Formats: sequence, C-alpha cells, structure tokens
Amino acid sequence: MSTEEKNSNKEIAELLRKVSAAYVLKGEKENRFRIIAYEKAADAVEHLSRELRDVWQDGKLYKVPGIGPGIGSSLEEYFKTGESRHFNEILKGIPESVFTLMKVPGIGPKRAFRLVMEFGLTEKETVVDDLLNVGRANKISSLEGFGQKSQDDIIEGLEVYQKRDRLVERMPLPYALDLSEEVIKYLKEMTKVKRADALGSLRRRVATIGDVDIAVVADDRDSKEIVAHFLKYPGLRSVEGAGDAKASILAAGNIRIDLRVQNQKSYGSMLEYFTGSKEHNIRLREYALKKGYSLSEYGIKKVKNVIPAQAGIQKKNGSPTVPDGRQVRVGDDKQIIEFKDEESLYSFLGLQYIPPEIREGTNEIDFAKVNQIPHPVELENIKGDFHTHSSYDLQPSHDMGLNSYSELVEKAKSLKYEYIGFSDHNPKKSNLSDEEIVTIMKKRKEYIDKTLSSSDIHYFIGLEVDILPSGELALPEKAFDYVDYLIVSLHSSFTMNNAEMTNRVLKALSYPKVKIFGHPTARLLGKREGVELDWDKIFSFAKDRHIALEINSAPPRLDLPDTLVREAKEAGVKFIINTDAHKVDHMDFMQYGVSVARRGWLTKNEVINTKPFKEIKNWLNKT
Repeated sequence: MSTEEKNSNKEIAELLRKVSAAYVLKGEKENRFRIIAYEKAADAVEHLSRELRDVWQDGKLYKVPGIGPGIGSSLEEYFKTGESRHFNEILKGIPESVFTLMKVPGIGPKRAFRLVMEFGLTEKETVVDDLLNVGRANKISSLEGFGQKSQDDIIEGLEVYQKRDRLVERMPLPYALDLSEEVIKYLKEMTKVKRADALGSLRRRVATIGDVDIAVVADDRDSKEIVAHFLKYPGLRSVEGAGDAKASILAAGNIRIDLRVQNQKSYGSMLEYFTGSKEHNIRLREYALKKGYSLSEYGIKKVKNVIPAQAGIQKKNGSPTVPDGRQVRVGDDKQIIEFKDEESLYSFLGLQYIPPEIREGTNEIDFAKVNQIPHPVELENIKGDFHTHSSYDLQPSHDMGLNSYSELVEKAKSLKYEYIGFSDHNPKKSNLSDEEIVTIMKKRKEYIDKTLSSSDIHYFIGLEVDILPSGELALPEKAFDYVDYLIVSLHSSFTMNNAEMTNRVLKALSYPKVKIFGHPTARLLGKREGVELDWDKIFSFAKDRHIALEINSAPPRLDLPDTLVREAKEAGVKFIINTDAHKVDHMDFMQYGVSVARRGWLTKNEVINTKPFKEIKNWLNKT
C-alpha cells in the first residue's frame, strides 16, 4: 500500500474502527466511552471533504469533530512515523481477518473473533469464502450460542457482502442524485405516495455518497403495498431485506437503496433523524437531554414522562395536543410528541431551523440557539457563469468545448442569467510563439464581439490559463489586452511540496487581470487528491487582491471542498460558483456547486456571481 493510500481518509477511518472493535473485544467496562469516541472519530474522518493528513499539516487536526487530545496525539504520531504505538498495542493479538469479517452484515466484533478463532480463519484475503464454506458445511450451528438461525443469517450476510464487495466504494454526488430521482419518480407512480425525499449524506449533499436512502410519506395502511412496489423496481438486482414499512435492495452496480415509509404526523422526526449526520444527531440529542427530552425517529419524549407547560400542551377532548403540527401520542404510560416537519421539531427545542447541508456536528446548534444560522445561497440567486469552454479553436492547451459562443449564450438565456463569461483554455504555449498567441487572442476577441454584437445578455471575455511550475502563466502579458478577466488553474506538476506549491500559486495570482483561482485544490474525486497549500496565505492574498476562489461545479471536482469554503469565508474571501462547462448541458451542473457553497455556510452576498451586471464590472476593475 502506498503512503497516499495508507493515509487516505478511508484507511484512517478503517483504522479507527479497528481500534474501537479492539476495545470491544477487551471487554472492560471503562472502554465504553473509548469505543464511542473512536466510532465518532471514524465517522467524522470518513465524511471529511479534505484529506485528514492535509488538515493535520495545516495544524487544524483538533478542529475535526470527534478528534480530541487522546485520538489526535496517536494520529499525529501515525502521520509522522507511519505507525502509532498506542494503536499497535491495542490491536496486538487480533488477526486482521477479524476486521474483514466485521464488514459483513450481522457480524460484530465478538462474533467475528469467535468464528476466526474457532475455525482458524486467519487469512484476511480468503476469510469470507472460508467462513461461507464452513457455514454451508453446517459447522457453525453446532457452536454454543449460535444455532441454525444464526448460521443461516451469517451465510446470507456473507453472500450479500460478496456481491457488495465488487461495488465502487462511493458515488459522486450527481450520480447518486440522478439515481435517487429515478427511484423517487418510480415510487410516485403510486398515488398513495404523498411525498418522497432522499435521506442521509445525499440529502446533506456530501461530495461522495455510499448508499441511497429514501423516505416516503404515506398512510400506515398503505406501507406494505408501497414496499411491494419498491421491490419491483426495474433496476433491482436482489432484495437485502424487507418489512412492513421498510426494505433494502441492491440495484444495478450493486448500489444499496434503502426505503422507509412513515405517516405524515411523525415524518418530520424521521426526516431529521435519518438525514444526520451522526455527529449532528449526537449533539442534538445531548442538547435535548439538557432540556429534559429524548429524541428518536418517531418524535420527542419528556425524559421523566412529564411535559412542561411551556411546551404548549393543551387538552382537547381529554387528550393532550400541541399546536403547529405537533401531537402527543399517549399509550403504555408513554407520551411522545410527533412532528410533521423538521421546522416544528427544531422550533420545539428552541432552535432556528438548520438546513440539511450544514448538519455536520460542528457548531451549527450553537448558532441555531441564538438564531444566527445564515440564510444560505440558493440556485435562484445565480446570475451568470464565468467558466465555460466553447468550440472556438484557439489551439488550446487542453480540450475544447463542443458548442459555439452563440449556443452558450442561448443556454445562459434559458437559465435566466444576466451575463456569461467565456473562458477557453489558453493557446498551447509549446506549439506557438508569443506573437502567434497574441494574434490568436486578438482574433478571438474580434470574433466574439462581432458574433455577439446584438446579444441581449451581457458577456465577458475570459481565459482559463495554466499555472506553470514556476508560477508564471502560460500566456504572454501582451495577450492580456484581449480579455476582461483570467482564471488561473493548476493542471500539472501536482507533487510539489506545500511551500513550493504555495509560492507557485501566489505568483500566478499576482498577475494583472487574474480574478478567479480555478478549482483551487485541483482534486479529481476518487482519482486524485487535492494539492497541499498554505491556505491561510492563499486566503489572505485573494482577499487583498479581490480575487474570487472558484467553487467548481463539475461532478469530478466539486472544488473548493466545503470545509475549505468555510475557512475561506471566515477569512473574508469572496467566491464564484462556476460549472467548467464543456458543452451547454454542463451548465446545469451549477446546482452541485451551490450545494458545496451551502455546506460551506455561504450566503449570496459572499458569492460574486449573484451580483448584478454593474457590480460585476466594478469587481473586474478592482486591483
């Protein structure tokens, strides 16, 4: 395994879960809190939108939710030396095959350890196949504490794992959204489905998604019929499980899709509970407990079965009710307040509504307590796109677009934009002299102005320019006369160290007419990690020079990542959300960039391309 793979978020999260499992196997009572702490840290790392190693190198390891001094010090040692003495000590004596078996549905740490030791299954590469053979030979059922039912469940879990193990680990957000919309459309073929929503990380618009979770509003009497309809979904490969009001299937590509059906009166509670994140839910439960309440997917209960008068409980026909969509259900000596929507639930707890995108367990509850959650930017606020590539052949350094400037303008008009910016890749410097490049740029400007002379929306002529390893731009400065703005981007030499890469970028940002730092980390999701930069220096320079950091909406990028967006926001930097469109349909990617901006807590005032045309002109003239 390479250093990059060993230090990836996936590997770190898996390591933390191994340590948590090791504490479970040790069995001491005092380990309970450590087990919870390591699980929380693993969840936080797994869903982090930056590599944890980069966060550590920036000196911000302890700002990650769930990482305190104990876990953090071990991780620091791991990053510095490649191992942690504490981790090694805890994991000593536990075969790696135990941790492989723990990934199988229904097999926890203790059961995995028992099976490995009973049958000598110490090879992690073959342990799943080996245990499946043991089960099919009817050898598990005779173990004390197992039995025939346990053996059957284990075999089923192993078979499911074998299918899912061939799955690409996480899907890009746009792919998962398309799949969820397809399933929701299929579900809504039934008129008994009153509403359907994506849940989990998909509803929070995380950059990459594991499983697809969907919730449906329907009457209780219709839930079985809706589940039966779901189990006939055309893309189904196999059924993982089904009940009266929920089911799980594997769809094409071995993608797991989970369905939950709930009635309207408690739908808000369920929606909040299964949207997560886990860390947000933990903190919300802790907050509620301090107020004397416990939370579940069904609603809120008073811890000691006493509802305070200030909760707004009233008697009606002898039964307690709560206004604004809340109801109290009484039975078996329990009282539960149900919520038809999330707004009512948060309001009941004395909190401002928290948008799903920022429910990540940072400090959103603290802000909600004092009504200071900012109103996030919305897709409808966007007035233009500055990063589009046309089919105009200026002998570019990278791929051309597929559509003409006129076609890009027509698409912008259909999106009701006020303006559009053209930013083809710079002419290929290795093939052309400076004089030839200047001539190409001059002719391009003349062509655009002539072609769009009667355009009824505003346009700006830009260029996306490569940042060379030296920090110089791949464009002679005389060519700057023929553009309104420059986007500068990293397209090569990604392995430079932090200091070298930072100096390289700062030099590029210092050129005249540079107004946008394009896809700043240069990451490609699932293919290439982002570059390491001194972000505090980048943010400070960009703020002083009125340079916008791009949130690139292209599905493989979603760059700047949301965690860095929030850091840059706190540093006072401005942003621009672009699509990097290479054909007109790509301009519809804007919604994904807006999701990243929302996860970074951005308002429309912090996003340049929500401004009207006159303000855009003023911004382009600032130096």
